[in-house]
Amino acid sequence: MKHISKFSIIIFIVNLILIPVLFYFLIVIAEFLGISLTDFLLISAITLLLDYSRALGKSIILPVAMLLKKPPTLKKNYKISVIIPAYNEEESIGKCIESVLENDYENKQVIVVDDGSTDNTYAIASRYRDKVLVLRRSRSGLKAHALNYGLRFTDGDIIVTLDADTLLSRDALRKIAAHFQDERIVAGCGNLRVLNSADNLLTRLQSYEYVIGFEIGRRLQALFRTLLILPGAAAIVRRKILESIGGYDPMMGEDFDLTLKLHKIKSRLEFMHDVYSWTEAPNDWKSWFRQRVRWHRSQLRVLIRHRNIFLRRIFGPPGLLGAPDMVLMDFIALILRPIWMLYFFLAYNWITIAAILILLYFFTELHTLLATLSVIEYPEDLKYFYAFILNVVFYRPAYSLIRLYSYIVEIFKPSYQW
Repeated sequence: MKHISKFSIIIFIVNLILIPVLFYFLIVIAEFLGISLTDFLLISAITLLLDYSRALGKSIILPVAMLLKKPPTLKKNYKISVIIPAYNEEESIGKCIESVLENDYENKQVIVVDDGSTDNTYAIASRYRDKVLVLRRSRSGLKAHALNYGLRFTDGDIIVTLDADTLLSRDALRKIAAHFQDERIVAGCGNLRVLNSADNLLTRLQSYEYVIGFEIGRRLQALFRTLLILPGAAAIVRRKILESIGGYDPMMGEDFDLTLKLHKIKSRLEFMHDVYSWTEAPNDWKSWFRQRVRWHRSQLRVLIRHRNIFLRRIFGPPGLLGAPDMVLMDFIALILRPIWMLYFFLAYNWITIAAILILLYFFTELHTLLATLSVIEYPEDLKYFYAFILNVVFYRPAYSLIRLYSYIVEIFKPSYQW
């Protein structure tokens, strides 16, 4: 049974106590603004059902699950092959390679695949030739091509794919090997953090998002066996399984595609919260916009490609819960929320409705923030906790518009070439 600090227990209790307190406060505010309890519940229905209920679920389920889960122990000394595809990554490739070589796990193989870079990526990677296999493709292409090329030269039991702008923690490989002692685990992903979080406001917002959104979401998904995306920045899979399904398909969103392929052979996927890596996040809004559009266009394309995942009797929890939940939250709710709000904006004073909804989302975010603090190993990872205010009133609404734009573009101009 895992040891939980007094701080985590206190945060957990505070989070539970806040539930009736916050609801009472909201009802008082609604009465002050002249909204009846019935109307308040109608106005808040979508938020309560889709968002607040999830925040409460995380607040209760995750701390209990962490308490009951036994930490893995290292017994079998698997060989781990790390593949680093790189295209024009001269600024980061050296640090990335060194982070792998400095790992305290000896039984490893490191492969760098220069994917037709036009800068000094290959030359810098070649400085490590005594410990690293450096390969070069003559022309650049999709990341999947570089990964498959590197896969041909691996001899490890476990494959770790690592983006060239990502750094591994020094104990990451040892902890990966420990998790894979469970023969049922076929693949997994580590815990991503933002390396350049101190750059500006945008990177701070993403740093907050990576912890409170991505980590907590993956913890919950893994618990219900519905982990749908193994992020390509640091993904892990058994080599024999990866080779048996044909490696990576040449398309954008190859990480999502691979995850669904693994689910289709009824694999067990694990979120390894103690396997840390740090990745470079976009530090300007234009790059961030492009990244997120790429993410969500490929997400829609891959879901269409694997639409038979919804045959739940065949594919189990990923088809019964995971994929439908993704469609509900990422597509249906994206359209339903503004339509629902618009109705009440027209029926009531829009300032009153906006005040109630903003307060409700603040309380939802507060529950999620406290749930995160009760389970994460290093509370300092949430040093930008104050970003939750901007997250509610700006970042998340803006991101919703980008997702909507991405889906519309993909629907009317599908990326068949992916």
